[in-house]
Amino acid sequence: MKEILRFAQNDMKKSPCHLERERKNPKKSQGVFQLISNCRNSKTDLQKKAAFTMAEVLITLGIIGIVAAMTLPALINKSQQKILVQQFKKMYTNIQNTINLIQAENGAPFECYNTGFGGYHLTECEVFWDKFLSKYQVLQTCENFDYDCRPRYKTKSQVLAEGGEILNDACSMDIDSYGVFNYLSDGSMLIIQRNADVAHHSVFFAVDVNGAKGPNKWGYDLFYITLNRESMKTDVIVANEVCGMKEKGGMYINEILLK
Repeated sequence: MKEILRFAQNDMKKSPCHLERERKNPKKSQGVFQLISNCRNSKTDLQKKAAFTMAEVLITLGIIGIVAAMTLPALINKSQQKILVQQFKKMYTNIQNTINLIQAENGAPFECYNTGFGGYHLTECEVFWDKFLSKYQVLQTCENFDYDCRPRYKTKSQVLAEGGEILNDACSMDIDSYGVFNYLSDGSMLIIQRNADVAHHSVFFAVDVNGAKGPNKWGYDLFYITLNRESMKTDVIVANEVCGMKEKGGMYINEILLK
């Protein structure tokens, strides 16, 4: 800009003779105008370089949308799984504490547990479950056949056909036939099998950590648990050492507890 002003001031000071000579030799007088033109062109070029075309903006937004569509479902599933893991750990701890409490009140473990494959102790299961449920606030109880009241879960055959796993193929995992579904005040569900025709099922039960909410999948929010006792010198604990099932991508109880 200083250069432009200097040229302009010089032109104003010129005598008519100088102007006459410059008309005869126009190259010199064109310098100032060329400088102004160059400045204007430079400004226009900078404006062009600083702006984005509509096509460039649309392409960028499209790429962002594709990346989001690819990554968001995985992030959401991972976040949901973390929440379900924490919910199960909390419920697992509550169940074990309740068992410990009623055993202490009874002075000994109730005769309702398994000591291995086929080692069933069942004589006090009815008393055990009555005592156990008395420690919880049960909001609603649903029978196994009442699908308007309780969720539908996949059967053992469905889980295996879709790539799932089971710890022991001899386990029927048949909560649909024998389960009694208890909605608890914390939003979870306790599914107890109380049937005189298959009394040994009484040492097995299932939990759904968030009740009727999804995903209602084995190894995600739904788990099959055994009342287990390793020896007559130990207390009853909750485990899946005998029967356990998980759908594809799910986890067994011991896998969750290690997280």
